[in-house]
Amino acid sequence: MDKKLGLKIKVNGNLVTKAGLDTDDYVLIGNVTLTERHNGSKDFTLNVSGMDGEQNDDLYWYGTELKAGDAITFEVIEAPFDEPKMRTKSAIDQEVMIKNKLEKYYHLKERLKDHIK
Repeated sequence: MDKKLGLKIKVNGNLVTKAGLDTDDYVLIGNVTLTERHNGSKDFTLNVSGMDGEQNDDLYWYGTELKAGDAITFEVIEAPFDEPKMRTKSAIDQEVMIKNKLEKYYHLKERLKDHIK
């Protein structure tokens, strides 16, 4: 079994989370979003979230507002990981997800039929 990878995230040198899961079916997202709008409003945020595909749970480890000068570091790490602060059942039904994947598969199979050997 391969070692699982996660994210060690620091803000201004301070460790905020070691996010990750010891499972074979997961998504882990660490993102910085900078938004400025015409009306003058701004959102500068850091969020660490993901999905446990085996449990069909949405996960949340950390989130904060950012300001100019903040230093964010991401490091890819192996376990141990912090437990998510929040775990909720995904609004996406597994059957719907499978149906969507099959539709995409059949669409691509038809579209790429001349390239499949």
